[in-house]
Amino acid sequence: MVEITFPHALYERFFSPYRQMFETALRQCLPPRTQIRYRTAVIPRPQGKPGGNSPTGALEGAGDRPAPPVPLPEPADGTAQAADEEAPPPPGPHKTLDDFLCNAKNAFPLEVMRRIARHAPGAVFQPLLLYGGSGTGKSHLLSAVGAAYARQGLRVLSLPAARFCRQADGWARLPERFWQTVDVLMLDDLQEIIGQEEWQGHLVSLLDHCPPRRQAIFALTGTAQTFKRLQSRLAGRLESGLVTELLEPDLEIRLRYLQEICRLRKLPLSAEEQLFLARRCRQFRLLQGMLLKAAAFAEMRQGSLSREDIENIARTGGTEPAIGHREIVEEICRLYALRPEEVLGNGRRPQLVLARQIAMYVCRRRLGLSYPELGRMFGGRDHSTVVHAVKKIKQMLESNKDVQNVVAALEKSAP
Repeated sequence: MVEITFPHALYERFFSPYRQMFETALRQCLPPRTQIRYRTAVIPRPQGKPGGNSPTGALEGAGDRPAPPVPLPEPADGTAQAADEEAPPPPGPHKTLDDFLCNAKNAFPLEVMRRIARHAPGAVFQPLLLYGGSGTGKSHLLSAVGAAYARQGLRVLSLPAARFCRQADGWARLPERFWQTVDVLMLDDLQEIIGQEEWQGHLVSLLDHCPPRRQAIFALTGTAQTFKRLQSRLAGRLESGLVTELLEPDLEIRLRYLQEICRLRKLPLSAEEQLFLARRCRQFRLLQGMLLKAAAFAEMRQGSLSREDIENIARTGGTEPAIGHREIVEEICRLYALRPEEVLGNGRRPQLVLARQIAMYVCRRRLGLSYPELGRMFGGRDHSTVVHAVKKIKQMLESNKDVQNVVAALEKSAP
């Protein structure tokens, strides 16, 4: 028995999306049949008024809440464990293809997965490889298709590729027997077996012995260059089916994701704060982590978060500086016949100051940049200068048509 103890409920909530990943790694280090147990430590009630407004008040009553033991899977009859015997997914609704947020940018891979789920195994796109950057939603799609097949009563096996290949002694000698016990094979993180020539050779043999009405789906984290690093025979077998890329979600999709999660979890984030996080987190996984931290801060504060709180959360790692201010500066220079170094510099001519203030306003509105960030970008100015510029342009927009036209043009050019 292995027991994992959380110091309080916030840690447990933060950990829950990563539970399956953690258990998969842990199983590789522990003996078979070892059980994992989770518990949340008891937080003593502070002396004084019961249920007061202290930060721990929201956590009281959590107590010891051990989760049910999770049995560690073992190979069965020489094959890897079935998907429905895997560790349970993190708490929350099960992933479905309808839940996957995308626009035209990723419409093709989503439609591919829908067609696979609608047809019998092996009827279309056999085999399939889905590749893309980390946090683009590959695991979501695999999980959704696996669940759709399982609801049809099909035998689905879903494992990380490296773990499946470590169990090759059971299925590599008689790959035809493997397909007698599995209808759908789904292997994630195929990039982890790059350089493992023997393992890749076993997968080639498995695909060669795949009978009709069987489906193999693979996911690889990386680019097309990463795919080319696979053994040529394995890459050739995969290309005989369909290889498609899942692209990084763009700003529109990240904002929709944030809005939906904030609605479900009742997080008090304004549209401006959501834009701020969406600009800095380019992966769904990073956005999820940022929102968990925001929820933890809000619960401890017992109220809404300030802009400074959101900026501090975004600085904790994994986020990227917002991009796009250079395009806005270049467009304002074109409209006012100025040079970028003038707008970003310290010149005080009235027309130059107005152009700089408009650029600051649009960067603040469209890119979600903080006042200190804008001050650093525009010549190292103090944040109070930026606050004054933004307020001034807001006032001018109410009556000045020229400023209205310039702002409209800049917002169209913003990425």
